[in-house]
Amino acid sequence: MMKKIKFIRFLLIILIINLIISNFVFENTIIIAKEIGTSAKGMVVLEGNTNTVLYNYNENAQLPMASTTKIVTAILAIENCDNLDEKFVVSEKSIGIEGTSIYLKSGEKLSMRELLYGLILASGNDCAVAIAEYFNGEENFVKMMNEFALSLGLENTHFANPHGLDAENHYTSAYDLAIMTSYALKNDIFREIVSTESMVIEKTDFYQARYLKHKNKLMFIDDNCIGVKTGFTDNAGRCLVNAYEKNGMQIISVVLNCQPMFEECDRLTKLALDNYMMKEFIKPYNFVSNIAIEDSEKSELGIITVKGFSLPILKNEETNYDVKYIIPEKLTAPIQLNQVVGQVQVLYNNEVIFEDNLITIEDAKNNDMKYLFDSIIEKWF
Repeated sequence: MMKKIKFIRFLLIILIINLIISNFVFENTIIIAKEIGTSAKGMVVLEGNTNTVLYNYNENAQLPMASTTKIVTAILAIENCDNLDEKFVVSEKSIGIEGTSIYLKSGEKLSMRELLYGLILASGNDCAVAIAEYFNGEENFVKMMNEFALSLGLENTHFANPHGLDAENHYTSAYDLAIMTSYALKNDIFREIVSTESMVIEKTDFYQARYLKHKNKLMFIDDNCIGVKTGFTDNAGRCLVNAYEKNGMQIISVVLNCQPMFEECDRLTKLALDNYMMKEFIKPYNFVSNIAIEDSEKSELGIITVKGFSLPILKNEETNYDVKYIIPEKLTAPIQLNQVVGQVQVLYNNEVIFEDNLITIEDAKNNDMKYLFDSIIEKWF
């Protein structure tokens, strides 16, 4: 019994060490980020599938973000509205909002989906207010926005409104904005809306048909560009969040207060494509090998990976990475299905950057008579 307790303690210690290593490794995968010059006051290039920073400059500076705010307004509306196509009367508070607008009219009925297209493609500030009012008013919705940022662990973001017009305590950072965009792009509805080049909101009893066109001109230059949002105010300057997918990478470029915002995001995207590649080091649930097993009717047992691991890496550093499998020469029955019997590690310059378990794909009973007899005694007596 004492040996069993000591063994359990040993396993717990190993588990805790693995958790510490995993957390350390996750935090340190961003060390490959390269700080480069830019015309933006704050900039980041993020690989959205892994949330790995590729390039950065002043990425944590708290800056106004203008209408890129609407990325968060949109994803919260999508996630919290039960029926995006149900028509409702827009709030009177959304009529006549300053700045860009789709000119909502008093008494007009639109669906949440139509408002979302107006919000993203036309950057309608009135759409932002109409959406917020749908969720029990602006104050409540802004609270939801701030809770959303906190839920992602972001420390340099605070919202004061749903549209992005200049306001006290309304700011984000290039990094935070990229992380929020990465999250939102995993939602199929959000992705469909922000990647739509143009659409029509059909006429209502109060207003003519509205022809909307996306303000991100990079979408009309390259089919690999999938959105997402432009922004401008006097205080924030020109801001752009651009997403681009190619060769297994999702490149999210964020520039805040950048006069040549389209040109800069295009430059940063091409720079990332030229220098980085997506490398799949470990495939999830992938067969690794068979291991010999003793005291069983079976002669060997197959083992597999659990998690996969991919990372965007600099092309000229591919040889600096290695995958190491830590596997025993043989096992001794009994062995359970999905039992941890080894580890796999990914190393960068001989330093572990990822580690996970290897597990069995079947069980193996012990056929040793003494073991069987002892098991019966332990079970029944």
